[in-house]
Amino acid sequence: MSATQQLKSLLDRCLFQIYNTPASISVVSGKWKKGKTDFALRLAKDELKDRLGIIKEIGANIKTESEEIRYVDNFTDFELWLFGNKKRKMFLYDEAIKSTPSRRAMSQINTKWLEYVPELSKGRCHLVVITQEEAYTEKLFLHPTFVRAKWIKQDLKTVDLIISGKDQILRFHNIPRTTVKFDPYRIAVWKIETENLMQIEDEDIQIVFDYANLSSDQIVKKYPFLHTRRDVMLRMKRGIRKIQRLFNSSVKRSGGHIPSINDT
Repeated sequence: MSATQQLKSLLDRCLFQIYNTPASISVVSGKWKKGKTDFALRLAKDELKDRLGIIKEIGANIKTESEEIRYVDNFTDFELWLFGNKKRKMFLYDEAIKSTPSRRAMSQINTKWLEYVPELSKGRCHLVVITQEEAYTEKLFLHPTFVRAKWIKQDLKTVDLIISGKDQILRFHNIPRTTVKFDPYRIAVWKIETENLMQIEDEDIQIVFDYANLSSDQIVKKYPFLHTRRDVMLRMKRGIRKIQRLFNSSVKRSGGHIPSINDT
């Protein structure tokens, strides 16, 4: 076996050990312009999803040209994506030092992550936190209870891996660039909630909205994954439950006050 094959075999064993589990946090860190976002996309899409088939769905607050990576930039859409099904997922949270710096530990976004990180296992989701500097990143993302692995980018093609509970540092060379096209200069953002419920990218909720104007047969024709009217009804019920959860969360945040059209 060649040195390259041995390295690939070692990488595969590490990937299965870390990610063939229900949930965890991985931290991708490194200095500016070391290819952290590119590596995270490579890890999720090219390695774990396409080559090894460990991950079935990918979400990210990174805008890409891939239709297989769901763009999410707020907790409302994140919750719908996270609990939408039981498939094994990976979410890439880029620019963590900007949205959730440690110096704002009591900010609304930081504290909101406290609700979701312990629930990652229920959504079968691996969270990848991408940051330039761990020392200035929200400490929750670095807690040993949740962190399974740390990837440290040394340069564009070299990455070190530290698996939690092991002292050894593994170094991998000649890491290819991701096949996913994205703008590396576009800043990833994160918000508390979606600005418009109608803009939520969720198929179940969209089917509920469609039902106001379309028949079941028309909806079946619109969505290739639907085959019968029963499929439509099942997806509608799921969509209604999601809308109810969003409504209840909104009421809770407003202190129990239900907004009316007369509110200003």
